[in-house]
Amino acid sequence: MTNKQQLSLSNRLLLVVSLVLTAFLGVSAFSLNNAFQASAENAQHKRLKNYIYTILTAADFDNDGNIHMPEQLAEPEFSTPNSGLYAQITTGRHIVWQSQSSLGLFIALPDHPGPSNQHLSTIELQNGSKLLNLAYGIVWENDYGKQFAYTINVAEDLNAIYQQKAGFQRSLWYWLGGTGLMLLIAQAFILRWGLRPLHDVTIDLHAIESGDKARLADNYPKELCQLTQNINTLLDHEQSRRERYKNSLADLAHSLKTPLSVFRGELDSNVEIETLRQSGHEQLDRISAMVDYQLQRAATEGKSTLLAPVSLAEIIYKILGTLDKVYRTKGVQCQCDIDKDVYIHADKDDMYELLGNLLENAYKYCNSQTSIILQSLQNHIQIRIDDDGNGIPEHAQEDILKRGKRMDTQVEGQGLGLAIASDIIETYGGEISLQNSYLGGAKFVIQLPKD
Repeated sequence: MTNKQQLSLSNRLLLVVSLVLTAFLGVSAFSLNNAFQASAENAQHKRLKNYIYTILTAADFDNDGNIHMPEQLAEPEFSTPNSGLYAQITTGRHIVWQSQSSLGLFIALPDHPGPSNQHLSTIELQNGSKLLNLAYGIVWENDYGKQFAYTINVAEDLNAIYQQKAGFQRSLWYWLGGTGLMLLIAQAFILRWGLRPLHDVTIDLHAIESGDKARLADNYPKELCQLTQNINTLLDHEQSRRERYKNSLADLAHSLKTPLSVFRGELDSNVEIETLRQSGHEQLDRISAMVDYQLQRAATEGKSTLLAPVSLAEIIYKILGTLDKVYRTKGVQCQCDIDKDVYIHADKDDMYELLGNLLENAYKYCNSQTSIILQSLQNHIQIRIDDDGNGIPEHAQEDILKRGKRMDTQVEGQGLGLAIASDIIETYGGEISLQNSYLGGAKFVIQLPKD
């Protein structure tokens, strides 16, 4: 572990979601507040304009330009003093009519806005209150063609609008804040539930470290299946490696008993020093061969999809090039039918050891001709190696490939490579069989499973 403490995956996601949600709610509140203010101002403008039309409908003009208004308008707030809704009709700075609610106030504009024109402005009174005033210009012509210009002013106290906006903002923040808090709590539960499989993987890994489990469970979501399968493959691979080392050590200890007993017997017997030296070298060479064999078998990796695919054709051609140089004087002719597009997820050294032992065996025991066929079939890869040698007796064909039934138990250099090849094939889940070749000698048929 590093000294720097890292945030857990769930905390990171929760932090990011909280920041995004907070930013989203803030932008939403800003947009809604602006939309509400624009809507409220538009509605207020329309409302003031409707009041002007109401006053125009109620007004009665005579030929002298005098205005006659009813005592009560349709809107009762015009008749209530200091109601916050005021109306005046002026000519210049002279008030010709005002509502009862505007007594003592002057809210008119100094200039006429023009016929059928309107002007929206904010007026601040001496008491500090602010009014939103809509001035609308009209021109009335009497029966004699004389025109009279008037300005209808309708004003509304902005304090009520400000209070309405403040109330909306409070409600907006309360609702958005509460909604955001609920979403965060829900998101925390969702993240906890969604990331539960990762927590389960961590628990299983701790159980594997403590020895309570051997591998991960198989009931994870499909997004984690590939990960858990690869981890299980590594665990199985490591278990297989430990098992191979254990078996190899046991086999090596058992195999060393015979040469050591022979060597001890030679030391205890009264033999000449030259004979003893020769026997000692023979047994030491045999021990060295056994150690090499067991080390090779223990190092066999086995099939794994985590390994990079290797080209069997490339390996075969390299081995054949080497064998042609080694057995140049023998003049071996090799017939090849090799599919170049055959790949397998395997350790390259294992494939070199497997094919090298079998091909060298064919070159070594053939008379002058060998054959190798590499094919990719439906479910497996098949390799057939033939030679025109003397072959292997039928009574030995079955035992020569069995583990522990090597033909080199008494004579060195006989069957050690075949035993290694057989162990490699078994490790990769394949099969090897020995048959009579059409060339007259032995034919080895190897089948390795595809991915």
